[in-house]
Amino acid sequence: MKFHRRSDLTPEVRIQITLEAILSAGIYGARSHLAYQYQISRTLLYHWIARTMLVLQELFSAVDIVPTDNRLTENEVILLLRLEGRASIQSISDILIGLGYEKNNSVGTVSQRLTAIGRAVANALQPKQQLMTFWLSDEIFANGHPILITIDPVSTAILRIDLADNRQAVTWENHFRLIEANQIGSLGLCSDRAKGITEGYSAFNRDLNWCSDHFHEFRQLVNLLFRAERQAYAAIEDEYKREQVFLNRRSEKAMQKQSLKLELAHQDCEAKINRYDQLNDCLSLLFPSLYFFNLSNGVPRFSYTVKEELSVLFDLLDEIEWPTLNQEVAKVRGHIDDICMCYQWLEEIWPEWTKRVPETTLCYLSLAWQHAHQSHQHKGKGAAFHQAESQFWLEAAENLLPEKEAPALIEELFEQFDGLVRSSSLVEMVNSSLRLTLNACRGNISQEQLNLFMFYFNHHQFHDGKRKGRSPIGILTGTEPEEPWYKLLAKAADTSVSS
Repeated sequence: MKFHRRSDLTPEVRIQITLEAILSAGIYGARSHLAYQYQISRTLLYHWIARTMLVLQELFSAVDIVPTDNRLTENEVILLLRLEGRASIQSISDILIGLGYEKNNSVGTVSQRLTAIGRAVANALQPKQQLMTFWLSDEIFANGHPILITIDPVSTAILRIDLADNRQAVTWENHFRLIEANQIGSLGLCSDRAKGITEGYSAFNRDLNWCSDHFHEFRQLVNLLFRAERQAYAAIEDEYKREQVFLNRRSEKAMQKQSLKLELAHQDCEAKINRYDQLNDCLSLLFPSLYFFNLSNGVPRFSYTVKEELSVLFDLLDEIEWPTLNQEVAKVRGHIDDICMCYQWLEEIWPEWTKRVPETTLCYLSLAWQHAHQSHQHKGKGAAFHQAESQFWLEAAENLLPEKEAPALIEELFEQFDGLVRSSSLVEMVNSSLRLTLNACRGNISQEQLNLFMFYFNHHQFHDGKRKGRSPIGILTGTEPEEPWYKLLAKAADTSVSS
């Protein structure tokens, strides 16, 4: 069908038709008669009505908009590109020119501005009120200089970051004392067995607990499991090749020779497969035994129960004939007291909670918390399973608690459970983020650059996970920043310059 624009329907006529149609609203048959009168379809008529009403609505509901300049300042753009985009200074200069910032866009100026802003913020967290928290500490190297870093395990907020000349005990002791001077007390420390950290913390306060980091303690056992798996696959492949050589023999003498080699390859293959299976079975029992609560019944694991279970598993590992593994097990066995130190905090709070909540209900809540904790360490079906289990046990516990008291009671309990720490892997996560920033610095590492990273990390919001939509500083202090981190950082720099 071919459509023609009718010359008799001038704009004035169309306006008249539309006005008559709007005024005839509610009169039965009026619009149909109007469409018949002007020989147009009702679809076109209703189309004109709808467009007219839309224009009238926009006309009479319009609000006077005051134009504002939402363009970011030069400092804000530089900070976003440097810390969020992790761009080099040369790249930042090029982007500023491309965005139309005609002044202060040279490489030297950008570098000076970053340094000035870094000087305007501190390298230590300075809360307005006294805080007591567990500490996680670690050290990484950049251009041969150690970077000392301590964080809070619950919020992952960086408490202090130092570009040091060395990592000796005296340096670490001073690092810890400066944190305490900023109203952040220590409930204990979890770290690897670095001599400077352990001796420095002991000199800082001998009465506080130092917990050996499970991540570093058992990492070598996991590496040996991967090595055993590779060796088992290599032995399987070697046996297969020996079998092919045996089947292609051409003489009786060759058959006897290749038969002996095949038998030896078969025995070696069986031994390495059995070794891998035994090691895998032991480690699959070992890691759940380190959880704070038993996943089968929610009963808490205290230091003496963990020590007993680990001793049994170490005995099983010693039965595996592999000198490299036996040496590593002996090494870990010697650290068993330090490994079990982190369970003492649970031993202290559990009796107090049994006075407030029936032990069966408390075990249900423990299962809910442990499964929720595990759900963040798995993906896909594993995460879904632990989330479902956590919700099941949480609902079971809520039905056994007073309706009005349950939410506050559960929140208080879970908050204390969140303070249980047995691994410093969270500080490794912070280190990996810091490493990306250091790579953008291209070897020009300074304390000012570390100050910028600390402010950014503490005030930026997480995009996923259980902390999604919250910032480390907000979790630690209970108050989220009112503005984005880059605006706060730019204001801090402006305040420093004006003062």
